[in-house]
Amino acid sequence: MYAQTLCYGLFAARCNTPAQGFTRQVAATALPKTNPFLRKLFHTIAGPDLDERIAWAVDQLAQLLARADMAAILADFGKRTRREDPVVHFYETFLAAYDPKMREARGVYYTPEPVVGYIVRSVDALLRRDFGLREGLAHAGKIRLNRAADPRSRGDAKPSKARTAPTETYETHRLQILDPATGTGTFLYAVIAKIREHFDGNAGAWPGYVAEHLLPRLFGFELLMAPYAVAHMKLGLELEQSGYDFASDERLGVFLTNTLEEAHALADLPLFTQWLAEESRAAGRVKRDAPVMVVLGNPPYSGHSSNTGAWISGLLRGHDSLTRQDTENYFEVDGGPLGERNPKWLNDDYVKFIRFAQ
Repeated sequence: MYAQTLCYGLFAARCNTPAQGFTRQVAATALPKTNPFLRKLFHTIAGPDLDERIAWAVDQLAQLLARADMAAILADFGKRTRREDPVVHFYETFLAAYDPKMREARGVYYTPEPVVGYIVRSVDALLRRDFGLREGLAHAGKIRLNRAADPRSRGDAKPSKARTAPTETYETHRLQILDPATGTGTFLYAVIAKIREHFDGNAGAWPGYVAEHLLPRLFGFELLMAPYAVAHMKLGLELEQSGYDFASDERLGVFLTNTLEEAHALADLPLFTQWLAEESRAAGRVKRDAPVMVVLGNPPYSGHSSNTGAWISGLLRGHDSLTRQDTENYFEVDGGPLGERNPKWLNDDYVKFIRFAQ
């Protein structure tokens, strides 16, 4: 994961940086504040803390990228594939050579831009037509909701069972958007582009809108480190190029997490554990508290699902262990057992993501 993030991160930085003087230090300074994880990682590789055993390799990779005719590479890529977003879609090509087994196992295949564009435009149209939101995906209105109060804010060691749990009122955006299998961020990229259309001729209002009404309501979850890093870099650089000045310390709401688990477990990640602790906590807050209105994306197909956690398995069978409520049961119809002879296909990861969205 470390090697993938370094290699592709440097490549993505080079795609957005002039060749003259490109180094690992330059790559680090090109990253916006909206991605605290990548900034920490690249500031480590740019500074004296980089392990001397790999420093020479990172420097050689940066030198190779500095000498590459990136303009010609990107121009040829666009003509050959007719794809609009080479930084994102080069990842599929990169991983096919770098780790083909992971590419196949995790379903790392791009979603064509025409499909992404059609889905995003359709969601925008549905919000206008069926929900009365005239600005569609750009709607920035807020609502007031109630949630269970944190007992620690009142000084309680633990909530009392003898009385009803207190609630608190808070204000939040009505239209919150989540891609639960965001990959390299293609759908979120298209959502941002669609919203940006509302600011044609009014570019001065865009930076304030991004900080106040876009970043707080746009979320993505990703399981694999490298596409997560790519999504952050691509979306961050795209916002910067669109005129967002990053004066705010607000971050992108793309988190490294397992969407189908109740909470993200940091396992086998000793190098990144301390940097990812807040990722885990922040993703958990979105799962628990954010009133997500739009769920869109293209989750992986995997009939042999490895997501066998109790929470998502319970949801499929009509019980939500998080809220302790009974829900609809995918294995029943009209109050009786479905009688499916091969239940594997009801345990496909794609089906589980549909259940998560519901």
